[in-house]
Amino acid sequence: MTALAIIAHIPLASAFFDCAVHVYEKVEDCVYFDIEPDVDPDQKVGEIIEILREISQKNNKVLVLTDLGGATPANIGARAVQALQETGINAHILSGTNACMVLNAIRYRDQPLDQLCVSVLEGGKKGMKCIDLTNSK
Repeated sequence: MTALAIIAHIPLASAFFDCAVHVYEKVEDCVYFDIEPDVDPDQKVGEIIEILREISQKNNKVLVLTDLGGATPANIGARAVQALQETGINAHILSGTNACMVLNAIRYRDQPLDQLCVSVLEGGKKGMKCIDLTNSK
């Protein structure tokens, strides 16, 4: 089972995790990091790497989900993923995370990591819809 990490601007990461717990009740090997505006990126990267090494020991796979590509949480996540990869851990990072992506990451986490990334991205796209009630008549 792939270990999961959600890294996002405060309070988004914890909100996504709370959503996952609401749906699945128990979510194992999943951590979240709410990134505050005054974060020390170097310190946070080190903290994340340490925690992800620990929870990825079972299967040596990690998927990091982050909110905005190019923003501080994504940059921190990318640095952590790169460091994990350098130590032989199979790690990927996806940005633009929405609730559907988080739920699919949990639902399909037994898939090979490359396929999991595809399933997560597809779930995220399928979850985006225009729900315009004024045009439904």
